[in-house]
Amino acid sequence: MEEKYQTNDLLSITGMTRDTLRHYEQKGLIQPEKDTYNNYRQFRFADIYRLLTIDFYRKRGFSINELKNLQENFAEVDFSKLMEKKSAEMEEFVRHYSGILARINKLEEFHQRLLQHENDLSLERMPLFEVLGSFSEFDAFAEYSQILDRCSKEEDILSSIIRSFEFDETGITQSRMLIVKEVGDNRLEDGKEYLNFPKCINTIVAERLNEEGSEEIPQQMFEKIANFAHSKKLVPVGQAFVLTKMITYQDNIEQAVLEIFAPVK
Repeated sequence: MEEKYQTNDLLSITGMTRDTLRHYEQKGLIQPEKDTYNNYRQFRFADIYRLLTIDFYRKRGFSINELKNLQENFAEVDFSKLMEKKSAEMEEFVRHYSGILARINKLEEFHQRLLQHENDLSLERMPLFEVLGSFSEFDAFAEYSQILDRCSKEEDILSSIIRSFEFDETGITQSRMLIVKEVGDNRLEDGKEYLNFPKCINTIVAERLNEEGSEEIPQQMFEKIANFAHSKKLVPVGQAFVLTKMITYQDNIEQAVLEIFAPVK
């Protein structure tokens, strides 16, 4: 007589959770019998083997629907093409999550800088950016469609824009928003616009959004930068660039952590 197994046996054998097993049943991947005496589900050797094969293909990225198609139509499936398709999907998956991992690592690297150097002033090279376009102000939301059109869909909007200021000895004279893409090396292409400044006064500041008086922060920072430049006998070129590097929260209100680069001669 064929041995029968109960749910707990299957969980122990396969390592699956009860919810996963129930999900497979609901999708029709396995169809256990029920004990006529107590109505408990009973599984046979074939059910266990079916679960092991499901695990085999699930660990290779197959969806439930793809599994059902294999079960029901394997003879008609072009297996080589299917493997090519799954391989391409997994390569895209790896590329996508590798990008996320890189952004996470950059965020933590910046967080460590923030902990050690908030409000400090130093001389740094500004990362190289290609300028893809511009618009008027941060809150010109009607113009945001061009950000989506020109930037990678995987990059967030805040990291795709830089506020550019022009200033003189009297203060800020104008500002605009730049749509940018960070370039990983220094090979510049003709006909493209770049932010390429090897020597900048650099600082990191936090600005609480919607806080009364927050508009004073740029002016205050430029005064601080001007004083630092004077003390180091440096000459500002009259531009500054503000990058949103991180968002924190204070009393449930967003606080932008900004990195400022002011090129000098």
